[in-house]
Amino acid sequence: MKNNRFFDLLLGIAFFVLGIMALNRPGTTLGFLVFFFGILAVIRGISTIFGFGAINNKESKGLRIFLGLLDFIVGILFLTNIIRGALFLGIMFSVWFMFESIGNLFLVARFSKIKGLSKWLILLFDLISFAFAIMLLFNPLIATLALPKLVGFSAIAFGIVLIIHGSFFGNNMTK
Repeated sequence: MKNNRFFDLLLGIAFFVLGIMALNRPGTTLGFLVFFFGILAVIRGISTIFGFGAINNKESKGLRIFLGLLDFIVGILFLTNIIRGALFLGIMFSVWFMFESIGNLFLVARFSKIKGLSKWLILLFDLISFAFAIMLLFNPLIATLALPKLVGFSAIAFGIVLIIHGSFFGNNMTK
């Protein structure tokens, strides 16, 4: 158990440091994100073409090859043109943010048992998130420039959680 806590502590420190670096070097962070997603797309494209993914039956061979080639081409485009890859990443982020907001709006309907101010606050923040996503979609440059900051703050927050869990404060969390 102590080894896991020590590993969490080290991992938390690493995430915290990476978060600070991402905030201090947003251009480098954005370049890394584009490169990382480019490599992932190339690997996913190759694995999809050769049937290592979820689509691996004989009936879907044409679809598998098409999707694999699409992933591969997108990955190559990311790797060969960092600026366009960054803008595309900003658009992908905006679309993802918009779909998350729509999904959260449907969740409000599921939580119909919630009454009063809580339900209205959830609805208000979901609508604000949706409006923000639409604004980002129409201005992908801002979405692209926001990505390194979001990655940095997320890494710092995750690092703090791991540090707390891995430190002596975390002893009270598992009892």
